[in-house]
Amino acid sequence: MRLTSQIMLAAALTLLELHAMSQSKQLFLPSDPRIEYGGRWEMSDSSHYRYSWPGVYVCARFTGRSIGVRLTDATNYYNVEIDGAFHGVFHPAGRAEADYILAEGLSDTVHSLRLSRRNITFDEIYSFAGFILDSARTLLPPTALQQRKIEFIGDSFTAGESNETLAQSLDWEARYPVTNIDKGFAPVIARHFNAQYVTTCRSGSGIVCDWQGNVNESIPIRFDRVFMDSETPKWDFSRWIPDVAVVSLGLNDISGLRGANGNVSKENTERFVSEYHKFLSTIRLVYPRVKIVIVSPFPEWIRTQERLIVDEERRLGRNDIFYATYDEVPGGYVGNGHPTVATHRVMAEQIIKAMESFNLFDSSR
Repeated sequence: MRLTSQIMLAAALTLLELHAMSQSKQLFLPSDPRIEYGGRWEMSDSSHYRYSWPGVYVCARFTGRSIGVRLTDATNYYNVEIDGAFHGVFHPAGRAEADYILAEGLSDTVHSLRLSRRNITFDEIYSFAGFILDSARTLLPPTALQQRKIEFIGDSFTAGESNETLAQSLDWEARYPVTNIDKGFAPVIARHFNAQYVTTCRSGSGIVCDWQGNVNESIPIRFDRVFMDSETPKWDFSRWIPDVAVVSLGLNDISGLRGANGNVSKENTERFVSEYHKFLSTIRLVYPRVKIVIVSPFPEWIRTQERLIVDEERRLGRNDIFYATYDEVPGGYVGNGHPTVATHRVMAEQIIKAMESFNLFDSSR
């Protein structure tokens, strides 16, 4: 597997494990109100916040020359941003709970940290147990959060899978270090609109089934979950209510629903349309005032059905739904058919142009 130059640099910056907290360090628990969270987190234990969906992130303002983290995770890769600039990629070293340095040698002043999960995994749950600061240093109240909120509901394209690789084919776990959701189209769009965001996305999943036709692996089945691959606990949708839900699904349905002749039957096409309408009803039920943007990828079958779905919704008087597309980029795919970082930028530009024309946000926000 070849790594991009950024990942190679980040590997050199992989952060050292602290085997024990020294007397010169102090731990701030995850329940500290000065810590900000993005994405779906399970917070019933004030000393251990858990997560599994891709794209979750945690932010803090702090004083001092260093900051560390206490985690239970031996799988994921994280982007570390200090004072708004990329600092390095952090990869935990062991399965047991451990302390790690994220940044050190900083000026002894006020700093900001953003720690974001880059990649997606299946059937695993991870634990964040707090930040570690120098003695006599502290966390500070967060700056005001963005008022706008966008939820991105999708598949591996939304997760940014394999977008930093140069290889055309990768085994599953080899995709972890070369996946960077922060450079995927969803966060790019959120940053453009100065919005908070959540990425409720799962590689291989669609509206009806996964890429192999398994109906138990769809996004609608998982939409109400705190943890992506666990039926319980259920997510409390009142905790975070988006202004806009961007739904980009269908690529795995076309794969999982097509017959031996390579085509999707009339029956399966009708099933896709029906299940999509049902999912839209679910989104409106949990987010009554949300505006929904259906984003179609380039396969003609998907565009035809999703355009039909939006038209049918609007004929029923549901004017809260909008339609956008992104085009295929010749030569713009790696890692088992996934968009490169450059392709994600093209996708984001096309979607942003459409979203700007829809007047989705209150002009005061």
